[in-house]
Amino acid sequence: MSSLSQEEIDALINQLGSEESQLETIESRRIKSFDFRFNKRLDKFSNNQLQTLRTLHENFTRLLNNSLSVYLRTRVEATIVSIEQISYGDFIASIGIPSILAIFSMDPLPGSGIVQVDLNLVFSIIDRLLGGPGWFPPKLRDLTDIERTLMQRFMARMLNSYRESWNYLLTLSLKIEALDSNPQFIPRIIPLDQIIAYVSMELKVGDMAGVMNFCLPYLVLQSIGQQLTDFQWSPTVIAGRGMTEDDVAQLERNVERADIDLEVELGRTTLSLRDLVSLQLGDLVVLDNETSQPLVGKVNEREKYHLFPGVYKDRYAMKVAGALTNEDE
Repeated sequence: MSSLSQEEIDALINQLGSEESQLETIESRRIKSFDFRFNKRLDKFSNNQLQTLRTLHENFTRLLNNSLSVYLRTRVEATIVSIEQISYGDFIASIGIPSILAIFSMDPLPGSGIVQVDLNLVFSIIDRLLGGPGWFPPKLRDLTDIERTLMQRFMARMLNSYRESWNYLLTLSLKIEALDSNPQFIPRIIPLDQIIAYVSMELKVGDMAGVMNFCLPYLVLQSIGQQLTDFQWSPTVIAGRGMTEDDVAQLERNVERADIDLEVELGRTTLSLRDLVSLQLGDLVVLDNETSQPLVGKVNEREKYHLFPGVYKDRYAMKVAGALTNEDE
């Protein structure tokens, strides 16, 4: 029996190492980690249910834009960023300390939901409620008792629009149960491993923008799961529901408080370029209008009224002489 040379031994060792490496590569391709608990618990809301939630919250943004624009006397625009299902623990972990969180009941559904608003946006809203331009402090802090009261009123108004957006599916009664700027002080509404519908929005108030998020536990919505699945948004659904007396009254109040711009053009004239560049302080520019002719008042850039100029209590004023008819417009 002949012994192997050193070269033959080295060749066998190299071949064995190559086969083991190839086997490891094959095994690594075959074996993949799979978290059965994670995938099982995320399969709560169906695609149809998430789509229904998106539709309801799109309706909410429209209602909120109209309601808050009147309430804050500035342009308000809420838009949906995303809707997904995550664990309640992930939601809590994603909350930054500078936020306001409000827990609200959703009677007759069991349990509660949460709405979160960025604190810088909260201070901007409070400043507007106090008559300011929407400023917020350079260093964020806790709310004072007065600011907390104002924010509770704001949240209640916002939740009123939220309730209206759900009316096409079911009638809810929403009530704020807790409000705080620190998530550690907010009561835990469900176990951390339970699934929620996470609705993320961007809220713009004037020139200020921030995040507004909703947390809707699956355990709360589970009892209306079939309604969420079967819901179809259409004009027929809206017409079938109709408007209640409360809806009409709320709409009238919103319209009555809406700010409308009234513009008045004093007159026009034509100048040559030579006259225009030579204008000096004290020069008189004569307009084409005669003093006996009424001026025209415009509402939203549409001519609506005949007006005569005057003075009232040291301020310029306009006396309404009549409304323009269709022939006058």
